[in-house]
Amino acid sequence: MQVINAICFAIIALFILVTVHEFGHYWVARKCGVRVHRFSIGFGKPFFKFNWDNTEFALAPIPLGGYVKMFGEGQEEEIQPDQEQYSFSHKSVWQRIAIVIAGPLANFILAALVYWMVFLGGMTGYLPLIQSIEEDSPAHQAGLEAGTIDPAYEILSIDGSAVDTWREAFDQMIRRIGESGALQFEVRRYGSNSSGQEILVPIEQWQGDTEAPDFLGSLGIQPYSPPLEAIFGEIQPDGAAERAGFQAGDEVVSVDGLSVDWRAWRDYVSERPGMELQVLLRRDGQLLESQITPEPTEVDGETIGRIGVIAAPAEWPEDLKREISFSIVGALKQGLDQTGATSVLILDSLGKLITGQISTKNLGGPISIARYAGASADAGWQSFFMFLAGLSVMLGVVNLLPIPVLDGGHLVFYLIELTKGSPLNERVQGVAIQVGMTALFFVMILALYNDFGRL
Repeated sequence: MQVINAICFAIIALFILVTVHEFGHYWVARKCGVRVHRFSIGFGKPFFKFNWDNTEFALAPIPLGGYVKMFGEGQEEEIQPDQEQYSFSHKSVWQRIAIVIAGPLANFILAALVYWMVFLGGMTGYLPLIQSIEEDSPAHQAGLEAGTIDPAYEILSIDGSAVDTWREAFDQMIRRIGESGALQFEVRRYGSNSSGQEILVPIEQWQGDTEAPDFLGSLGIQPYSPPLEAIFGEIQPDGAAERAGFQAGDEVVSVDGLSVDWRAWRDYVSERPGMELQVLLRRDGQLLESQITPEPTEVDGETIGRIGVIAAPAEWPEDLKREISFSIVGALKQGLDQTGATSVLILDSLGKLITGQISTKNLGGPISIARYAGASADAGWQSFFMFLAGLSVMLGVVNLLPIPVLDGGHLVFYLIELTKGSPLNERVQGVAIQVGMTALFFVMILALYNDFGRL
C-alpha cells in the first residue's frame, strides 16, 4: 500500500509541475501569435486527447515530462509566406526568448504561491535543543560537555544566522554540505538568560560522500526529543506484530516481566531475533497477555529482530513548540524568499556535484521522487506541499541550465543570435543538441542506478 501511495503522489506532483511548466510555454506562445499543434502531458502515444482552439491537448502514459509542439519550431515543416505570422521560427528573438523562459518562470511562480499558501496556514516548529554529546566527537572537542546534558544546550545561531526552530537549523546546515572549514554554533543552556557560547566545529568535505547525510550525528550531537512511551502508532502489514494480533494504540506494559519505554522495547526486540517474547499489553484500559517472535532481519551484516511496528508520536511540551504565523503579505514575502533560497541551494548543490564536493550518489531519479512524495504525504499536507514547491523550483532551475535540449540551452542560442545579429549555424546547433542529449542520458542512467541501489 505504501508503494502504491508513493507512486500516486509522485504522479500527482509531476502532473501538476509539468502542466504548469508547459502551460507557461503555451500561454506566452499564444500571446505572441504562435500556432500550437499539441500540448502533451507525458510522452508516448496519447491515451486521451481533445482539440480546443486549434490545439490538440493530450495525456500520454510516460509521466516524466511533457512538451508543447509549436508551428515552425522544427525544420521539417514547410512554411508558406502567409503562415509566417503563426510560426515560432519567424518570431523576433525577444519573443522566442520570452516563450522559452515562460516554462521555468511558471514553475518559480507556482513554487512561490505554494510556499505562500503553506506559510499562510501557519507552521509549528520545535526549539533546537541538544540533549547529549558523544565523547571525543567533533562537538565535544570544540568545547561542548560530553554525555547527557541537563539542562540541554539551546542552539541560538549557526554560521551567524539566528535559528529558532530545528527547520531553520537544518536549512543553515544543509548549505555547508560538501564543504571544509568549520561550522560556527552559538549555544547556551536552555532556560538561561546568559549570552551564548560560540564554538567552531571543524568539518572536512562534510557529508559530501554519503547519499544519506546525518548532519547532527556526524558532529556527535543528539537532539532533544520527548520520551517515547511504548505505544504502537502503526502496525505494518504482514509483519509479526499483525500476525500476533497487536493493534495501533496498544501500550507495552512489560516484556518478559520487564517494564520498558519505547527505546528499551525496541532494543529488547532487536537483540532477540527468532526468540519468543511474553508481552503484557494495555488496550482500552484492559491488560492482555500475548506472545510474539521477532523476525530475523539482516541489517548491515548483522541479524536483528523486527516485528513491524512504528511508535506513536511523542507529545512535545508546549514550551518547546514554536507556533509561527504570517500575515497575507508576510506569508507572500516568506514564500518569495523561500523560492529564492531554494534556487540558490539547488544551484550551489549542482556546482558541488560538478566539482566533486558532493558525491554523485546523491543524484536521484523517478524512484527517489516517488519515495519523497510518499513520505512527505504521510507527514501531512504541509510537508507534501513543501515538497511540491521544492520540486517545482528544481524543475525551473534545471531547465534553465545552459544545456542544449533544455530551455536554458535554447536561451543560449537566442542570446548568441542577439549578439551576432544572425542565428547560430544549424549544424552547430544540431551537434550541441546531440551532445546535450547524450549528457542528459548518462545523468538519467546514473540517477536510475542510484535509485535501484537504494532499493
